[in-house]
Amino acid sequence: MTDFKKIEENLKTESRRLLKEGLVTVVLAYGKGFDENHPMPYAAKTIADVDSIVFNEYCNYNMARYLVRYPQGTKIAIAVKAADSRAVIQLIQEEKVKRENLVILGIPVQGMKNPKTGEVIDSKTTCGMYNPVLYDILLGEEVHGVKSASPYDVLAEYEKMDKDARWEFWKGQLDKCIRCYACRKACPMCYCDPCFIDQSKPKWADKEPQSPGNMMYHLTRFHHLAGRCIDCGECSRACPVDIPLYLFHKKVAKECEEMFNQAAGMSIEDKPVLVDFRVEDSDKILE
Repeated sequence: MTDFKKIEENLKTESRRLLKEGLVTVVLAYGKGFDENHPMPYAAKTIADVDSIVFNEYCNYNMARYLVRYPQGTKIAIAVKAADSRAVIQLIQEEKVKRENLVILGIPVQGMKNPKTGEVIDSKTTCGMYNPVLYDILLGEEVHGVKSASPYDVLAEYEKMDKDARWEFWKGQLDKCIRCYACRKACPMCYCDPCFIDQSKPKWADKEPQSPGNMMYHLTRFHHLAGRCIDCGECSRACPVDIPLYLFHKKVAKECEEMFNQAAGMSIEDKPVLVDFRVEDSDKILE
């Protein structure tokens, strides 16, 4: 199992060094919350700030969410777990950040837990990976020899539904939405400003938490993330009414992977699948 304390020590050591040497101006990591089960996203800007950095099994926040809040050219160190590193790669591909401005602190980890339930997070709501895809400094030993289920295994029951059953399933789930936008706030790939739902000219959908507007918001967001979702599961964990948003994202990700033979954020050399047109691409998306 992962030695969380050791990773925390290494994270603090590297953060102090990077700030002291002037290699970065901010370190994006995790800080103390109101208790150990609820750490918070944290930005350390001074050596003294580093004392408040923590890392434990509840540090689920995808810190890539905060990269786009800093001006282009800002030198940033960021702590990333497996899915978080995929988000960084995706943001680099989309030219929201530049690789040369980042110091990526990789965290290989298993045994992360959902603070809502205390349950270990597995491939049901994450990408089922333990090691970061991209890093400059590795803060612990890579995890090997641990079997992980396919991130798409959870779709088995959902894929047995016919179209009518799926429609009823999602209508029932999305009718619960209170339009708090926690899913949008948690997602590292939701960086549009303004978001389409906040626009008034043109007005794309009602903002009231009612069935037609809820459906419009979520279906549009689902498709905005097609080929871009890196399967961190943060949207589902952030949802206060427990809508299983990860199911739709995984279904779309699975189909993108099958059609284009590419998963989001797995290689810095890739281009996002829906903006990269290749002769050999499947035409299934047009059906």
